[in-house]
Parts: sequence; structure tokens; C-alpha cells
Amino acid sequence: KKSALLIWDLEYAIAPNAFNYAEIAPRLKTIAEHARKVGVPVFYSQQMHYDLKSAEGDVWARVRAKRGGAAGEAKIPAGKKGHDIVEELAPRPGDIVFQKRRPDGFIGTDLDLMLRNRGVRTLLIGGVATEGGVEGTARSGRNLGYYTVILRDCVGSRNREFHEAALKLMQGAYFDIATADEVARTWTEKS
Repeated sequence: KKSALLIWDLEYAIAPNAFNYAEIAPRLKTIAEHARKVGVPVFYSQQMHYDLKSAEGDVWARVRAKRGGAAGEAKIPAGKKGHDIVEELAPRPGDIVFQKRRPDGFIGTDLDLMLRNRGVRTLLIGGVATEGGVEGTARSGRNLGYYTVILRDCVGSRNREFHEAALKLMQGAYFDIATADEVARTWTEKS
């Protein structure tokens, strides 16, 4: 009753680039459906473009340039935009979508306020990229006093090595890490 599910960056320009996207998308869909069924709010992050003319622009232009060699760009369906959430995981009525421009859901957003207003104490995170926004948000969340759970089988990345290193680092830093099935069982037992 004091949990929330955060689906991180499941957008056309980001998520389909993950090496394990075909595996994590159906699991995220299932855990989101289960969350709604037991009354756990579902949040979605939505990456917005950086204003490359602003003071912050040069930093993020540099990040993009360094990442430019990453393999494969997402195929965005006709009529969609890169920041649109993938159709199979589209938010449902009652879900909360918040926009952000950082690989951390708490910086420059109202996520903390929205969670606290709902009495949330535990934040479960799945999505893309494990070593980016998932880890960044998990660290900030824990620093803000949230119990943070990484959904091991619901996170992904363009880079398998970075993904595995991030999971290992978070586990070594004593984050709670669970599978979607383990969480669903816990929710079922508690409801």
C-alpha cells in the first residue's frame, strides 16, 4: 500500500535499443498490470529534449557526442515521436507520466512530491538504462529515504557489460534487487 512502480524511459528512441528489450517489455507490462490490480500506482518517466542553447546544453551535447558510436537506433513507427512511450507499455488511465531531462527522476521534477503525497515509501524501478537513469534514480531515491527495489529482470541497456556492471554495483551497494515474479508474489500475499 506504500509502494509505487516506476517504469523508466520505455520510449521509442530509447527502450528498443536495449539488448534485452524483447525480454523486459513483456515483464514490465505484466508487473504494471499486477500493480494496477493491487492498487500500486504506476509512474512513467518521459525523457524530454535538452535545450542545447541553454547553459546546460554543452554538457549534454558532449554526452550525446561521446555516445554517438552506440549501435543501432530505434525504429520509430510512423506517427510516433521518439519520446512517445512504446505502445505495448502505454500508460493507462490513472497512471502518472512525468517529464524529465536528467538520468535521475528526482532532479528537476515533481517525482518526490508526487510520491510523498501518495504516502509512497518503497519505489520499484524497471526500464532502460540500468547504468543510467535506473541507477541514478535509485541512488537519489534511497538518499531521499525511499526503500528502493531494482527489478532485475525488468531493466536493460544498449550495453550488456554496463548493464551487468550496474546491477553488480547496486547489489554490492546493498540495494534491494528482486524479480518481477518475486514482487508480484509479495503484492499478492499482502493484498
